[in-house]
Amino acid sequence: MQSLDSRAVSKSLESYARDRLAESDFFSALSAGQVQPEHVRDIFGQYYLWRNRFHRWFGVCVVRSAPFGGARNAPRALGELIACLDQEIKGDHHGLALSFLTALGIDDPARIAALPVTESYAESFLCCYFSAARTGDEALAALAGRELVAPGRNKIIISALSKHYGVTSGLEFFSVHTDLEVEHFRALWEALAHDTKTDPQRLIEAARVEIWEHVTFWDDVYFTIRQAQHKLAS
Repeated sequence: MQSLDSRAVSKSLESYARDRLAESDFFSALSAGQVQPEHVRDIFGQYYLWRNRFHRWFGVCVVRSAPFGGARNAPRALGELIACLDQEIKGDHHGLALSFLTALGIDDPARIAALPVTESYAESFLCCYFSAARTGDEALAALAGRELVAPGRNKIIISALSKHYGVTSGLEFFSVHTDLEVEHFRALWEALAHDTKTDPQRLIEAARVEIWEHVTFWDDVYFTIRQAQHKLAS
């Protein structure tokens, strides 16, 4: 049975996230400045639409958490989820997102239409972790994994957009998360490890799958947008 020590798990998952980002078609192309500027705008527009619904994933974890008295970690886990949401609100992450879109040349986010792949990804967490086949602890582990992929992703985005695309403003939306995401992961994982009855391997696998799905989302959007362009050109 694997250990649930947060530092050991975070190192392992951070390595896994780096590997997935290195293999990503989108992030590799973005790093090399090979993504067309109009595609950059469209892809980050889709990310914005998903990010606007990310709070619902926290809601799933709240709903699926153990009742008070049912597990010692329930108050701690709920406290960490509330702290994460509080940072979202007080940090004005939505305002930062709008500033970033403006820097990309998107003045009216309301006009962005969600692609089917974006809708599917936005609903994926709810579909998976509202199921009685999955535990609330697995939902929390998956959310923690999604948090942990962000620092490596954000470094690629900040570097590529400023180097290849002339985007020098609005990047606070990504830089503000660099330390917060790791803190969120460790806090959520510590709450999880405090008193869980779920097999640690299942928890680690839930985190790995969510990391994989997040990177895959970007690749799927990139593929979809490129395919749409090819169809228009043919």
